[in-house]
Amino acid sequence: MKIRKLESINAFVAVDLEDTPGRGVVRTSKKILQGGAKDLARSVTYGLASLDIKETGISAGISTPPEEKKESIEKFFKEINEWDDEFSFTAGLGVTPADTGEENPEERLELVAFGSVTSALTAKPDATTAVIDDKILDSFLKKMLSEKGLEIVESDDPFNEEADLLFCGSKVGAIDHEIANGLSFSVVIPTAPLPLTTRAIAVCKRNDILALPDFVTTSGPLIKNKEEITKTLSSIINEVINHVDGPLIGACERAEVFLSSWNSELPFGRPMAP
Repeated sequence: MKIRKLESINAFVAVDLEDTPGRGVVRTSKKILQGGAKDLARSVTYGLASLDIKETGISAGISTPPEEKKESIEKFFKEINEWDDEFSFTAGLGVTPADTGEENPEERLELVAFGSVTSALTAKPDATTAVIDDKILDSFLKKMLSEKGLEIVESDDPFNEEADLLFCGSKVGAIDHEIANGLSFSVVIPTAPLPLTTRAIAVCKRNDILALPDFVTTSGPLIKNKEEITKTLSSIINEVINHVDGPLIGACERAEVFLSSWNSELPFGRPMAP
């Protein structure tokens, strides 16, 4: 993992693997920490590897006061465009799709939701109830799940509900080990990167809760075609769901086989929230 700092503003790009095209998120706030950006970049790397794509995950951070945000974002992309790298960014915290040049951001969100629902129903085809903890994807998920005949359990305290499926993507590390120990769900489906901490994943495994790999469930936009999303994600989930250490570890090992085929060394550390 390498941190490339910009010269024109207080910004950086976390680049997981060198000398290869990359894609990932760009975020802006008063202070964007490098540690979180590294975690996000690693998650994207494993998502790409899961689909046999020879690219690296990246994650950019722009630290700027609110009144200078617009100018800072413009300077960021102006400098990035002068680099020799093939980097592409999607909009994260504080950044709009117009800033990144995304042509159809609604389609990207729909494909994330579609991949999450596909993964969930592959893991538990007989599911009848679901809880959603993701304000951004809420409407997409509700529509898709309702069309599949599932009941949506509405709640102001989603982690304390009981249902077959929990769709979670409100923030990185939203479910820690203590919250995980109180969950009453069969399957936890990430709808954004890294919603479970490392210890939470271990607790889910101990309590026979399937915690699906976020870098797989959210990879719909990397595939784009819904028919291919269904085919590919269903295949991956079925392959890793019965792994002795849980589906997330199984998906990591699967991605690492591909990464080893074109990298002399594996990146250090798997994509999990601390």
